[in-house]
Amino acid sequence: MQDQHEKLASLADPQRSALLVVDVQRYFTRERPEPLYPPVDEVLGQLRHFIDECRSRGLLVVRIQAVVPEEATAGVWRRHWGERWASPSPLAPHQPGVESHPGFEPQPGDLVVTKPRYSSFHGSSLEALLRSRGIQTVLVGGLTTDVCVSSTSRDAFQLEFDVITLSDCTATGTQARHEVGLVTLAGTFGMVCSSTDVLATWDAQPVSVIAS
Repeated sequence: MQDQHEKLASLADPQRSALLVVDVQRYFTRERPEPLYPPVDEVLGQLRHFIDECRSRGLLVVRIQAVVPEEATAGVWRRHWGERWASPSPLAPHQPGVESHPGFEPQPGDLVVTKPRYSSFHGSSLEALLRSRGIQTVLVGGLTTDVCVSSTSRDAFQLEFDVITLSDCTATGTQARHEVGLVTLAGTFGMVCSSTDVLATWDAQPVSVIAS
């Protein structure tokens, strides 16, 4: 079996990889009453550093934004959430909750994809955008580990993308849920490792020199 470094080197070719930054929005970082684990400030600091490193290496960065308009909450969504989901929808367009967490606003060259449900692929243009750019591997981070990040990683795997979920770049409602979510992803839906492991693998790659 390949060790982690060899597997990462084979999967995470910067020219064929994209970073999916999932739902780093005010609703998840500032409006929810419960804290996130691991501590969200630490996680977001790690993710912001990794985004900068990806951009410096030419990786495609895709900012995923959850937008759930009021009409999209009818039916099963409302029957499940009931009064726990406020009306109007806190993730409706133009609500403060949909805004990017400070420091995570899209930058020039980034793609922005909106989605109405947990998975970044459901009801969105994400798959077509990735295919059109020759992307084979997606690196996934953001919020939350066991819901939107997990749903995105699972769907990516089932759509024949290679998946690397970044263990140190995501958080959720409890530490136990975070850890169990990552164990499930690692066992069934691709690879799970830290962003520092990915960066170490990239740094270890030989640099191509073009002869003059």
